[in-house]
Amino acid sequence: MRTPRTQRRLRGSGVRSSLLAYRSGFTLIELLVAITIFIILTTLTVATINLNLGNERITAASRQVQAMLEGARSRAFKLQRPVGVRFILDQNFPGEVTGMVYVGAIENPGGSNYQTGKLRFVDLDLDGDTVVGVPALTPAIQQLPAPGSIPWSELNTLQLLRSGVRIRIPASTGTWYTVSSDNFLTPDSTVLRLTSQPLDVASYGLRTDNYSNPRGTVYNYELDLSTVMAPLPGEDPVQLPPGTVIDLRSSKVPSNWNINRWRSGVTYSGGSWVAGITSNGLKAYLTNNGGVSGGSEPNWNSANTNGASLNDNGVIWQCYQVPLLDVVFTPQGTLMGAVSAEGLLHFTLAETRDTREPFDDGTVGLAAWDVRDTNGDGRKPDHKGSFRVVTVFAASGAVNVSPVDQTDANDDGVTDDLFLYAIEGATAK
Repeated sequence: MRTPRTQRRLRGSGVRSSLLAYRSGFTLIELLVAITIFIILTTLTVATINLNLGNERITAASRQVQAMLEGARSRAFKLQRPVGVRFILDQNFPGEVTGMVYVGAIENPGGSNYQTGKLRFVDLDLDGDTVVGVPALTPAIQQLPAPGSIPWSELNTLQLLRSGVRIRIPASTGTWYTVSSDNFLTPDSTVLRLTSQPLDVASYGLRTDNYSNPRGTVYNYELDLSTVMAPLPGEDPVQLPPGTVIDLRSSKVPSNWNINRWRSGVTYSGGSWVAGITSNGLKAYLTNNGGVSGGSEPNWNSANTNGASLNDNGVIWQCYQVPLLDVVFTPQGTLMGAVSAEGLLHFTLAETRDTREPFDDGTVGLAAWDVRDTNGDGRKPDHKGSFRVVTVFAASGAVNVSPVDQTDANDDGVTDDLFLYAIEGATAK
């Protein structure tokens, strides 16, 4: 039998149970607030993870470049011959380096550092100036068949013959000349141009002659391959970490290394380089006259052999070989070759989410020195990723890694000195 007290206790318990059951859920507003907080926290977490991963990738990439350069320097000392690092351009994104490989001076190619054979001087202009004492307007040499002589086309395929190498005519006693990049091995892979007028040529021939029985005096020659660099045996190319590149636009390197994709409506000054993707591979194009580029990309295949030229809205582009991007150390540890004249080399490591970012104005990529508010959100710079600078000191061969300095004191959208920390000796963590 239930007493009134018991009934009251039961009724009170039921009320509390109903109230607890009612309050165990969430209102719609509470759910929306919770979801909003969750989304905000997730976004912040993902952004932090991406930033940290980007920092780690750039740090790893910079240390990898530093290790390759220091490894080349130590190999040069150990082997007692020049050894360097060849930076490999991305074929789809010229202006960006995505790989590296060790290169070294050739050891006795074909039994000697000098490739020998026979040649004659030819008149490339076909203007008939082949009389003794009347130099051809375009000084050129044509290789002739000779026992034991390696065809120039084969040397070129092996990357052993490049513009800039020396050739002595006649062999042993003659004058040293330099091979030009103009008309390099075109059109029949037997002809090279020289950078200077030849001396004391007995007679010229025509390129169209049957060169098995040619007009023109035949000379012996020796091609100096002692300074030509080739990949070291047993050394495979090394790729930078995914999403990282050396951005040549933001680096301090020789001017002919800085070849980027052509862009429409851009004012190019004389001496500017661009890259064109052709059926003959990546080619470098130089303009001497400058001007504003056209509205659509030129047909690079219409001039994809060395020495050929095309008209781009009045800008004349001439086709050249893509230069070999070599940083070479002597056995004494210093830099050698053209790069040594730079004093300091600065290689800027960047992330592809910056270098390949498309913008509304049609441009692609944001250089490290560009600190403008490009997207108009009131904040600058607009870079999404991290940067590091690998510096090589030509005089000592020392290599260090530094952060970039993106200070823009005069607010012109360009950094005051991107490499200030590298010059002052600041070391990146």
